[in-house]
Amino acid sequence: MSSALLALLTGVLAACSNQTAASASPPRELRMSALAVADPLIKAAYSRVRNVTIKITSPGGASITNLNDLQQGVTDIGIALADTTYLAYNGQLDEGGKRYDQLRGLALLNVNTFHFLVGPRTGIRSVAQLRAKRVAIGPGDTSTAIIGQTLLELNGVSLRDVITERRPYPETVERLLAGDIDAAFMIQIVGTQTVGDAVRGGARLLNLEGPLIEDLRQQRPFLRRTLIPKGTYPGQDNPVHTLAVDRVMLCRADLDENLVYELLEAYFADSPGTVPPTNFERAPATPLPLHPGALRYYRQRELSR
Repeated sequence: MSSALLALLTGVLAACSNQTAASASPPRELRMSALAVADPLIKAAYSRVRNVTIKITSPGGASITNLNDLQQGVTDIGIALADTTYLAYNGQLDEGGKRYDQLRGLALLNVNTFHFLVGPRTGIRSVAQLRAKRVAIGPGDTSTAIIGQTLLELNGVSLRDVITERRPYPETVERLLAGDIDAAFMIQIVGTQTVGDAVRGGARLLNLEGPLIEDLRQQRPFLRRTLIPKGTYPGQDNPVHTLAVDRVMLCRADLDENLVYELLEAYFADSPGTVPPTNFERAPATPLPLHPGALRYYRQRELSR
């Protein structure tokens, strides 16, 4: 047998061996919260990644819960609001100063909006009038509660000056309409049914505007001004001035670089009949460093455009 033929056969056998090994390799496990898996775009995209199985390891829920799960290694992928993510990564989330150093950015997602609601039978017209009132500042461990507390303090109202409640949003709406609480803070996607039910039942959406909002944005740089367009909710005759904050897709720092690249490639893949899942131009602008796999993906995507 000639040396050339022997080399060819050796190469063929090696290729077959590599293919067999690849096909026999165990699936890569991606640990996620139930909340992240419930996002149809994320679930569909990640399900297309070769040799990956998704394992639900926590219920998820509030931003701080998701950040804790990532930091502690319970999950590999999570979703949180940009404001809370920034505070956590920089050790400003609580008085302990603990840095969530295992967090890395994947992409900015869609925008959530801050809703300030007051009950139908109250005369409240501003945050400053919430002193001695019953206020639902958001479920525990949420960005809503953190932003709401800062908003109160900037208006000269501390948490000690109000009767606070921390309940799920649907229950908050029921209590608001029944008159059991006077006001509520919610961070929701604009047009959500929860806020729609509240307004339909007589609750009022109030504006958040004026110089104090700029003071708030100095403390929370990832909040930005926005408008809830006229007619978004039943009987809403005027646009509402308020604040918005991005949702962020995150991962652990130790997640495999090639896997992260493949996940983003699948997430941004063009699918017939669908709209892009997020604005690619803004996607890399996460409030903390990008994972190396994400950085490589965005650089190559930009170069190939």
